[in-house]
Amino acid sequence: MPVAEQADYFSTQVVRTRRFFLPDWRHRQTIPSVFCLVGGGCEWCAADFKVDRGSFPFLAFEFVSRGKGHVTLSGRRHELSVGHAFFFDSVTPHVIESDAEEPMVKYFFNFTGQRAALLLEELNLQSGHLVRVLNASRVGSLLEDVIDHALRGGVLGLRAASAALEYAMVLCAESRQPAATKFDPAYATYLRCRGHMLRNYPVLSSIEQAAMSCHVSAAYLTRLFKRYDDETPLTCLTRLKMSQATIKLRQPEAQVKAVASELGYKSAAHFSRAFKAWSGRSPTDLRSAE
Repeated sequence: MPVAEQADYFSTQVVRTRRFFLPDWRHRQTIPSVFCLVGGGCEWCAADFKVDRGSFPFLAFEFVSRGKGHVTLSGRRHELSVGHAFFFDSVTPHVIESDAEEPMVKYFFNFTGQRAALLLEELNLQSGHLVRVLNASRVGSLLEDVIDHALRGGVLGLRAASAALEYAMVLCAESRQPAATKFDPAYATYLRCRGHMLRNYPVLSSIEQAAMSCHVSAAYLTRLFKRYDDETPLTCLTRLKMSQATIKLRQPEAQVKAVASELGYKSAAHFSRAFKAWSGRSPTDLRSAE
């Protein structure tokens, strides 16, 4: 099942992305039992990021993991910050803007089909509404899983991505709070540290380096992840590097040594061992299969 990394409707006002697009969505949307995932990913918004649409061909779910911004849904303007989630459908006018001083890092996912519409209705996740998600760390982890599975491709990869996205939306519905709800200081620190890792994982060589950059100790960073996350900081950092490596290795001219260096590994052999432990196959095997 083909996976593309770009679509016509993806924003260009970004400084970094991990995105995917599934060109076969038109076929899958006709199957009533299928949650038809179209595309999505994580966007590091530029300071001038702005999306202004009067209509949109898909249902959409967006989740802010870092930074600030604003969203206007059907003429009503809302502030956005960490943990805010919002939904819109094909007929909801919307404007999404990032704060210039604290640009957003946000996840977005687009889907369609009968099952998707029924799920949103069942969860009471109404188009044009904004909620704050109490269990934001768990939702963020699941959304990373969606991207990882989708980028791996294949029938099972897509099925896993769709299931993870459905689960993330169920958690949004289950833990939703009024949009003005505030987070406790420790949780805010965790989100800041996790956001730093999401933005800088290619150049972070260790958890100690990540912790130092966030002005916390490695031990405290580990405790924060144990309290608020389902993975350790090292697992998170490795997953981000390996997922990005998968994207890069699929490029026709990619070289294992260059990818290893770009992602902070001292040698191609070290990188290859880490990649095989994570994915079950070597970088060379992945390239041969493409």
